[in-house]
Amino acid sequence: MPNCLTRCRTPLAGLAAIPLLALACVSVQAADTNTGPTASSKAVVHNTNRPPMELGAASNFSQGWNLATFQSAVQLPMRRFRDGIRWSEVERERGRYDFETPRTAYMAQIGQAGAHLTLTLNWGNPLYDAGKTPHSAEALEAFGRFAAALIARFPTVDQLEIGNEFNGGNFVSGPVAKGGLEQRRRYHLAMVRSAARHAKAVRPQVKVLGGATHSLPAGYLWPLLEEDSPAVIEGLAVHPYTTAIDQLQRQIAVLRRSARAAHMPLYVTEFASRDPARAADDLVRAYATLSSAGVKEMDWYPLNERGDGHVPLLNRDQSLTVAGRAFRFVQNRLARHAAADISPDFFTMIHAFGPRTWVMWGASRPVMADGSIVRAFDATGSPLPVDRLQMAADRAIVLVGSKPLVLGTNVRIGCNPLIADSFYQFTYPASTDTADLQEEDGFERFIKLGQDRFALETMPGQQRRGVPWTPYLGRQDLPGLRLTADTIAWAGRTRRESRRDAPYDGATEIVHRYRVREAGHLMIRASFTPAQESGPEFRVSMDHNDRQLTHRSGRSQITIERAIRVDRGDSLSVALAVPAGVKTGPVAYRIRLLDPDKCPSAAVALSN
Repeated sequence: MPNCLTRCRTPLAGLAAIPLLALACVSVQAADTNTGPTASSKAVVHNTNRPPMELGAASNFSQGWNLATFQSAVQLPMRRFRDGIRWSEVERERGRYDFETPRTAYMAQIGQAGAHLTLTLNWGNPLYDAGKTPHSAEALEAFGRFAAALIARFPTVDQLEIGNEFNGGNFVSGPVAKGGLEQRRRYHLAMVRSAARHAKAVRPQVKVLGGATHSLPAGYLWPLLEEDSPAVIEGLAVHPYTTAIDQLQRQIAVLRRSARAAHMPLYVTEFASRDPARAADDLVRAYATLSSAGVKEMDWYPLNERGDGHVPLLNRDQSLTVAGRAFRFVQNRLARHAAADISPDFFTMIHAFGPRTWVMWGASRPVMADGSIVRAFDATGSPLPVDRLQMAADRAIVLVGSKPLVLGTNVRIGCNPLIADSFYQFTYPASTDTADLQEEDGFERFIKLGQDRFALETMPGQQRRGVPWTPYLGRQDLPGLRLTADTIAWAGRTRRESRRDAPYDGATEIVHRYRVREAGHLMIRASFTPAQESGPEFRVSMDHNDRQLTHRSGRSQITIERAIRVDRGDSLSVALAVPAGVKTGPVAYRIRLLDPDKCPSAAVALSN
């Protein structure tokens, strides 16, 4: 058997929680020679012992019971609900609990349907701490007793999620809201400890989830887990709204770099889409990606319409939305298996649910499948013509075979002229040594201040106030710089690292450099779009072997499209320069390199 661990596309950092004895290799056979990079023979990792990721939805029965909505959800079928309860409605006199109100009795209905409930405990009670987020010893003790009472009353509650987006400002109040990040973590841990101590005295098998964060802020969660000693947090609840689906695995891998987080179960208790035209694909792509990343649970937000712009599963008349149809399709087709990422390259996403079912998307090109044994579906479960499949960056194709699917045999992928992409290949280096980065990240990314060049570092996210709540690239000595897979932001003056006593008044350049591996012709396509056209003027330039080929300046979108002849070892650089002493809003960017000779029969233009 080949050594799959040395040939797998998935970074080993993302496999930290997988026991080696549970790994097995399968071969993805080589495709025809005209299919481009996906033709290469690959060995991929399957975790054969990992249970499937559970799929649920965020209901709001704690805000009003609706029998028709509940019955429609059960018929989907939905076996996992994520909801809440208001402490103040249950304990109106100290030490006396009434669970018979319509906003609490829904939990018994869920249990009678054979479903399970992840219950969020977040709100205060006017009887303690004036109704603010619990923080005093008396309120924390009462909060724990309340958790124990509801656990005793409702067996369907098998998971407690303590807090809701506790790292933000919308769902906390009082001293908890006013404290800094360090204090916020300590308040949260105190709530988790009290709930765990009391609830587990009643039912030891109940799981207690902590973290309760918006986004994936490793810089906030790492110290939280370090301070959790002796450990009571049994899983991290996260809401990765601010992470693009194709960046989820990499950002989860950054979170896993902490020893305490490496094996900590993850629960995505909210995930959503605001685009009705893409919601079904977003649900299926997110489910496939998170399942491959080893996440335990994904709850779609919301079950029914909330009026906040997020696409629900159910319309007001209880009919299924496109997201609801995708949810049903996942439950019927995918949810029996844990996914394995068998993507053959960085521009082609393939997640296998067992040997006969694939979910795939990626850079635009045709997909060919053997129609005698393979059926194709879109994200809602509607059949697709097998002879006219087209891969797209934001559309999921689901292939189901009567026999195991094999890339290059009964499934083939058309040629792809893309050889480097700043979005698909964005990485979070564990060190500033860039010698081996281009193997995974098609570009070296660095900062230039005049003639001085400085490497970028991985910032974990929300390690302090005023920075993104997800991992990003930057530098400790340039706190205003933020580079993500799709945006660049820069604020304020800087100082030359080589002369800390002297301010640097020149432009700051954020550079993407590609080292050519094969002689030939290349097409460079780059775009930079500021969030606001009223911002400062910025400049985009392109160099070939440090000789400037083109530069453009402006306050609105700047695009570059240039064909060039290159030799092996040449360097191509695209740089965004912003003036010193100014603050730029986010600048969306994308840099792609294409080899038009690689696919002579294919159009070079990419539609996505």
